[in-house]
Amino acid sequence: MKRKYRNKVAILLVIAVFSTTGCGKEQIQNIENINNINNDRKIEKTIQSNEEEIIKVDFSQKFLNISGKSAEETVEEIKNGGNCLDIYENEDGTVTVEINKKQQVYWMNSRGTMMEELQEQLQEYGQNYRLEHNDSFTEVNAYYNLKLPADKAIVYVMYAEFLCASYQLFSGAATNDWRVAINIYNSDTGKLVKSGSSDEDFGYEDSDWEASK
Repeated sequence: MKRKYRNKVAILLVIAVFSTTGCGKEQIQNIENINNINNDRKIEKTIQSNEEEIIKVDFSQKFLNISGKSAEETVEEIKNGGNCLDIYENEDGTVTVEINKKQQVYWMNSRGTMMEELQEQLQEYGQNYRLEHNDSFTEVNAYYNLKLPADKAIVYVMYAEFLCASYQLFSGAATNDWRVAINIYNSDTGKLVKSGSSDEDFGYEDSDWEASK
């Protein structure tokens, strides 16, 4: 009887050991599965982080001058807008904006929207008044006449230049590689008054308007 009991006990112990071992393996397998899932998530996040390329956009002093704002004002304004990863003023007085791809699209689209708004504002002065730009934002065509005071006209032209320049910078142009061609037309006749560019001081004389009549 004792042997049989011992044998039964031995059998039960063997069954218990195998049962326990089976559970242990299952638990270990579950832990491994969880670890694999976590590792996959970490790898996925790493890939996403690598894909989240940081784009640096540098504003030179020349660009800040046509914006009409100081480096400090520019940093404060963009920071409050929240459409960047970071923005800071450099030791040389220039400004650097750090953005991702999604924010880059926002900035490029917003330049087009603001150009449309500027056009609407200019047209309030006259039916034939308008601002146009090409698809690459490298050229501005402004149509108005001498009824618009020169000091007001230059504000519209400079702001259009600023929007075009910022579009180029946010689209990937190097700090000093942006260029904007500017053409002023007589809105009464459609004739060219004066052409210029962001590379030089731009202006026109009364004689230029006379020639465009």
